Amino acid sequence: MSQGKTWIEDLIADLVLGAPENRLDDFGGRPIFERPMVGVADGDDNLFKTFSRVVSSKHLMPRQILKLHSGKSRNFKDVRVISWALPFTAEIRRSNRGRIWPSVLYSVARNNGGALNFHLSRRLTQIMQKKGITAAAPVLLRKYDAFRDRVYVMSSTWSERHVAYAAGLGRFGLNGSLITPAGSHVRLGSVVVGYPFEATRQDRKDYKSPCVKTHGEDCGICIKRCPVKAITGQGLDKRKCYERRQAIRELLLEKYSRKYQLIPAPITQSGKKYLGYSLGCALCQCGVPCERIDPYLRRKK
Repeated sequence: MSQGKTWIEDLIADLVLGAPENRLDDFGGRPIFERPMVGVADGDDNLFKTFSRVVSSKHLMPRQILKLHSGKSRNFKDVRVISWALPFTAEIRRSNRGRIWPSVLYSVARNNGGALNFHLSRRLTQIMQKKGITAAAPVLLRKYDAFRDRVYVMSSTWSERHVAYAAGLGRFGLNGSLITPAGSHVRLGSVVVGYPFEATRQDRKDYKSPCVKTHGEDCGICIKRCPVKAITGQGLDKRKCYERRQAIRELLLEKYSRKYQLIPAPITQSGKKYLGYSLGCALCQCGVPCERIDPYLRRKK
């Protein structure tokens, strides 16, 4: 069997663009996501070891993921991590350029897009397995957890942002978002496989380089975009950002759940798993230079 990266990209695109969750019935059937971007990381890349220091000491390694999935100590010759970025459509991005509250369109799209992203992990894993490829989605495992942390504030056993960086999908901006060639307003996901897909080549000289502010230029627009001042020249205050998102949830979730068709998705928090909803904020990802592009890559051309 000789499945290549192009095959993966087309497969994920079909699963996203054709998914029933990718249509917002409350908004005339508008789509949520555009064509995804896909990257592949070598599961034995030493970069994954650093995540136990910068994300959490509980962060899992790709080979651990496959072992947890299969329950066996099978020694795979090659392990890869397939990571994807799902860009929100231009209409959704434009709608979320307000100053105080996230738009209704974005809120419903984020929630239902999160459900799509979860189902994408399961659907992709099942297709890989039918092809004879051992595959496991970290977010589907019992071992996966997201939790409050004394050192890192908010953390998890598998950071989709850091994994996407390892797969060459982007670098980190001032607001903590991953700035991809399709911008920072994306949703991320991944699957670990025991198959020698070609890894994505990348330049790792500066993990923050796409952010205009880190180049000493006059930007910092995401700082002004945040209503609770969670972003400064030193980066993101995760605690303030978390509290902001919780306030949005408390204020708007009940209202939106009565009026719109919100799709529930599994949520994991501190070892507890339940079906729930997620509205988010993302004002710092919209109305900024990196909303839909990587400004750094554009300047290099």
